[in-house]
Amino acid sequence: MQTKPPGGSSNQLLCCKSIDKLISESERPENQLRKTLGPWSLTALGIGAIIGSGIFVLTGTAAAGEHFEAPSILHAQVLDLVVNFLRTGSTAGALMHGRPPAGPSIAISFLLVAIACSFAGLCYAELASMIPIAGSAYTYSYATLGEIFAWIIGWDLILEYVVSNVAVAVGFSGYTKAQLAAFGVTLPDQWASPVWASGHWTGAYFNVPGFLIVFILTLLLVRGVRESAEANNIMVAVKIGAIITFLVVGGMLINPANWKPFAPSGFAGMVTGGAIVFFTYIGFDSVSTAAEECRNPQRDLPFG
Repeated sequence: MQTKPPGGSSNQLLCCKSIDKLISESERPENQLRKTLGPWSLTALGIGAIIGSGIFVLTGTAAAGEHFEAPSILHAQVLDLVVNFLRTGSTAGALMHGRPPAGPSIAISFLLVAIACSFAGLCYAELASMIPIAGSAYTYSYATLGEIFAWIIGWDLILEYVVSNVAVAVGFSGYTKAQLAAFGVTLPDQWASPVWASGHWTGAYFNVPGFLIVFILTLLLVRGVRESAEANNIMVAVKIGAIITFLVVGGMLINPANWKPFAPSGFAGMVTGGAIVFFTYIGFDSVSTAAEECRNPQRDLPFG
């Protein structure tokens, strides 16, 4: 049943849908999804979202920082003032348009973001086990805050996944082009680069590698959750193997002299670096999205 607030039709946007109603609607034959995911598949789903282009692409970007000649996006002078204050302790002087480099302190940025995301992850685990159906934050908002908030959050989720998919596709394209160049195969920039980057047109016509990876993964997802979960498990194993190899080989080449200065931009670099690497911690959201396809959501979702 729906819980309607007093006040007539003007408050219908604040109507909440009960958990029992949401679950009963999801169990209708025409709406029911196959329950094929277990705890290990859910864990791999979350790890696959975390150990991806976020770690492989954004770590270097956050550590190096970026400088723009123009102010922040949409000429957000307030954001520039905040960054300048964190960097220098004063709002006076020339503004720094862009992101100060985090340097080696990017490790602290990862730690700070992990602590912040752990609280959100625990909330997701609790809500997903209470409301074990698809929809993630949209469904939780519909059951607790009302229809208008669910509508807003639903569109936010769509925007989140669209933007993240674009970022992943562009990162894949860049790595593909670099790997092929190492073997003497050169892809033309017009067909292997984003059309828009760093606030200006790049002159590229179409990002073919980015389009192909999105198309292939879409076909895989259309085949079914079991097939896509199996493919994800394989890709997660490959990525974990790559990270372990990097840690082992890189550990033998550590030079402590490269750690100085540890925080070249101070606290401002850590904070802005954390804002960038936050993208790497969205795995708990993808796990809760698959709640309706779990065999035992009350047990498996907190585990995943």
